[in-house]
Amino acid sequence: MKTTTQIDYRFKLLYAIGMIIIVAGHMEHRGFSLAFELFPPYAFHLGLFVFASGYLYKENSTDNPGKYILKKAKQLLLPLYLWNFFYAVVITVLSYAGFSFGSPVTLKTLLISPLTDGHQFGFNLSGWFIVPLFLVQVLNMLIRKLCDKLHIRINEVLYFLGSMALGIFGVYMASLDYNTGLWLSLVRVLYFVPFYSLGILYKKVLEKHDNLPSIWYFAIVLGLQLAIIFLYKKAPVYTPSWCNNFTDGPILPFIVGFLGIAFWFRVVRILTPVLAKNKYVNLIANNTYSIMINHLFAFFLINSVFAFMTKDTQCFLDFDWNRYFSDVALIYCPFQIEQTGILFLAAGIILPILAQTSINFVWKKCKALFHKKANPV
Repeated sequence: MKTTTQIDYRFKLLYAIGMIIIVAGHMEHRGFSLAFELFPPYAFHLGLFVFASGYLYKENSTDNPGKYILKKAKQLLLPLYLWNFFYAVVITVLSYAGFSFGSPVTLKTLLISPLTDGHQFGFNLSGWFIVPLFLVQVLNMLIRKLCDKLHIRINEVLYFLGSMALGIFGVYMASLDYNTGLWLSLVRVLYFVPFYSLGILYKKVLEKHDNLPSIWYFAIVLGLQLAIIFLYKKAPVYTPSWCNNFTDGPILPFIVGFLGIAFWFRVVRILTPVLAKNKYVNLIANNTYSIMINHLFAFFLINSVFAFMTKDTQCFLDFDWNRYFSDVALIYCPFQIEQTGILFLAAGIILPILAQTSINFVWKKCKALFHKKANPV
């Protein structure tokens, strides 16, 4: 009997909004802000994806650990390396035109760096997140498999508290400068463990109690966030990629991260009946990997359009040529009109989707051709 998988459209919408937040965060939300003054993206946006991944974890994953790890490696690590090789070619070609992006192409930057810092070729620096996500997923599965073997029934509340202890320990280690080399890989994983466990805890324990009317729900979440902002005289924000600015203690990063997730997940629940099955929302949700990896290159292409226009017409005299040739993070807003940043947001979403759609089309045609040759009529 054929079974069908029920699609939880809340998470389609959550992925779409989360990806827009990530792209907007990398353009410093010029001209486009989604409550960022209250909930800065870097305080929660990657935790949002880890939370969703935890919620979508399947109990039967422990039935075949090897198959689970291989599946996750195929989904996450294989495309990471394929894109890494692509961008190695891109920065090499661009170097002949005077651009200085990323590190030199070596066996280390091709094979090792994606597993450690992940920033080797500039354009694909957002790929650093893939390896910690993979390791958190595998770690969770292995712990649960071990508990199965030992006939230990997991109490999800205690499991979450243990995960919190690991996360707090990781942030504490990072605050002591254990955040370089292999230490960086470790503290990144430890930082994300509580967010993944929160997703599981929410699904198994908390969700059935999440029925507070939205007016009171938002009053509590926003009230807590405002209290933190008032206490610390700022909206706390962190940099999980380098784990180098945990200056507010080892617990606050998780509090503000959870509050950001609580805010946006309730927004998603409200919008789901209206937007979740929208084809454009699902187009973004189904291409989050490509958007994550490629949006900075899309930014570069928009900058290049301005560069060519400036070179030929001199219409953008404030164009920063030095940064154009050396900084993948450049967001050129003509005449400092920040609202033009929306062009970068649109490109950062649309161009990676077009790239992935093209790749899927070519791959499908190649598979069909191979199948036809392998099975001639």
